Amino acid sequence: MASAQAVWGIDVGRCALTAVKLRPVADGGVELVATDYVEHAKILSQPDADRNELIAAALEKFLSRNDISRDEVVVSVPGQHTLARFTKLPPVAPKRIPDIVRYEADQQIPFDMDEVIWDYQTFQQEDLPDIEVGIFAMKRELIREHLLHFEQASIEPIAVQPAPLAVYNAAGFDGVLGDETTILLDIGAENTDLVIATSYGLWTRTIPIGGNSCTDALVKSFKLSFAKAENLKRTAETSKYRRQIFQAMRPVFADLVQELQRSIGFYSSTHRDANITKVFGVGNAFKLPGLQKYLQQNLSLTVECPEDFAKAKAAGSSDEEFKEQHLSFWSAYGLALHGLDLSTIKSNLLPTEIAKQVVWRKKKPAFAAAAACLVLAGGLIWFRQSADMRALAANSEGVDAVSVSLEQAPRIIDNGPSRSLSLRAQAKSVQDAGQKLKREHAGLAGGGETERATIEELIRLQGNKALAPKIMQAIHAAVPIAQGSMGTATTQAELAAAVAASGVARDQREQVFIRSINLQYLDDVNNPLWPDALNKAAMEAINDPEGEQPGIKMVIVCTTPHGDGLRFVAERFADRVLAAGRQPDMGFYIDRVHIIEGTRAQLDDERNTSAFGRIGTGGRGSTKSAATAADTGVADPELHDPVTNESFRDDWQFEIWADAILEDLPPSEDEEEETP
Repeated sequence: MASAQAVWGIDVGRCALTAVKLRPVADGGVELVATDYVEHAKILSQPDADRNELIAAALEKFLSRNDISRDEVVVSVPGQHTLARFTKLPPVAPKRIPDIVRYEADQQIPFDMDEVIWDYQTFQQEDLPDIEVGIFAMKRELIREHLLHFEQASIEPIAVQPAPLAVYNAAGFDGVLGDETTILLDIGAENTDLVIATSYGLWTRTIPIGGNSCTDALVKSFKLSFAKAENLKRTAETSKYRRQIFQAMRPVFADLVQELQRSIGFYSSTHRDANITKVFGVGNAFKLPGLQKYLQQNLSLTVECPEDFAKAKAAGSSDEEFKEQHLSFWSAYGLALHGLDLSTIKSNLLPTEIAKQVVWRKKKPAFAAAAACLVLAGGLIWFRQSADMRALAANSEGVDAVSVSLEQAPRIIDNGPSRSLSLRAQAKSVQDAGQKLKREHAGLAGGGETERATIEELIRLQGNKALAPKIMQAIHAAVPIAQGSMGTATTQAELAAAVAASGVARDQREQVFIRSINLQYLDDVNNPLWPDALNKAAMEAINDPEGEQPGIKMVIVCTTPHGDGLRFVAERFADRVLAAGRQPDMGFYIDRVHIIEGTRAQLDDERNTSAFGRIGTGGRGSTKSAATAADTGVADPELHDPVTNESFRDDWQFEIWADAILEDLPPSEDEEEETP
């Protein structure tokens, strides 16, 4: 249910602070109560800009114009600082989803989980069983640094949400999203937030191209200072040099289009049924002359920019500043909707300790009243207890001192205390004897448990130790042998000579290089769940408590120069791993082999901010999984093979999961029928 209280959405960008205040109305809509636009004296990314001072000044100016003491506040964090990962879940009971997502987050987030704040959102298309989950995370130190500005301004937010998700929420509420797939494009000063959205899900990526890129292009073309180039860019629409300005910025537009095409291509390859029809553009950079037309011509898509909020009813007269800067308010609009509980994505990256602090301060008056009542009641109880204790002490003068040893305790319990003691002393001696015997029993019962557990664990580990070399032997036996003398070379010099003499192109070589093999023992290799669709037998094993199978989970990272990377690795390596691991009398057998992830070599650059999910259709005993092969991000410098000095930027790298069940291979149905 939407809150009846007004909510401010505040987005602190590189150029300005934007804020939107919404209030719910009776018909389920919202009322646009107020907006504010506070431009920084300098762009935060300028070399001579003091970022902390500029943000503090903007917040101070905002608070001087607006009274937020009775309102709630939701703030954004930049998209480039957040990590977004999307993956499909197997069909499981809803109560198991949180546990599965927690495991997936641990696998997908490349940081220690104690170092990040994360949340998730599930997406499900109506009438379809498939569930997709979006995992959103940000390093704890970055969130604390961002929220410090609000804390110093005495602003306590109730929620924190990445800016791209806020734009998605705003577009969803305003009816921008329908049955077709829509690209939401928020072009900021330094980065562009790309959100490929439907009414039931999204995929997001941050592109490191923004309005500042155009300013830098003008600096180089016209030999101006950054400040003058920025002013020229902002007045380009009315400038007599409009055509020359557009020509100077055109290479930046071309780079942006190239990155958009890469992202659209990757999304289309993983969402075959996607039908992208239009681009919905927000952000003041869309005021640049020729940008909207350029995108429309080169993407072959309709590009639209909104003129207002469609479903927010304005209270009072319209604001000229809002009309002038309306394209920059969409993130703040989505944040305010999130605070009113009218957003599609509910994820919240507000640290738990801050959330508790906000709740505590709001309830402080009520707690103070309750505490006063408790103090009064406690005082009465204390007074009564003190009076009773004084009366008891007055009646207990002359009671014998009692001291019971451990040796005396059994005799006192069996035969009773000495009759020469007063009744109170007899009771006390029995009580002391019982307590001593109880402590002694607890000490004896707990002794040795740790040592026994350690011994049993060591014995169990030694029993499985001999299987590791056999598993490694099976994996290495499955590695395909390259053509001719390349397959028999034993030194780097021999391999370089064999490659030169063979004349076989790099993308035709039947080679697989193993980079790493990780073996991990699990009490049940069916839990944690595999990230692709499982067949009925696998699901029954997971849901049946008696179906647990101890085994070893294997993660193999390998590379191949072969051009048909996925098919080649699946047929010539992954299938052979399965076959080599299914021999009788080995003490184990490999039950599943899946290609989980595939990338090109150039995607190893840490500058790549795109996210790709893990997909697959292989079930138990199958290797026909699909690999993701994203080709996004900024192009890397040439990478070279240290042996042949060839570029391996087009080589494939794969992550393969397999499991080894710690028992001999069960006989097939034919073998069981032949057994007398």
